[in-house]
Amino acid sequence: MTMSTRSPTAISDEGRHARDRGDPITANPYPADSDEHRIWERGYRIPDREAQDAAASPDSGQAPSS
Repeated sequence: MTMSTRSPTAISDEGRHARDRGDPITANPYPADSDEHRIWERGYRIPDREAQDAAASPDSGQAPSS
């Protein structure tokens, strides 16, 4: 397996930018069994995790649901 010369941050950013462009998660250009693939996918999913964290936070500014 060839190691990427790109930093994990750059690869994660690629995933996030792909999501921002509206690309599907299947657009991940890295081999499925690689660290790069997992890092890219994590970057793609960051907005999901941020939204979950904000919704769960008592400081989110949202009224609690009843």
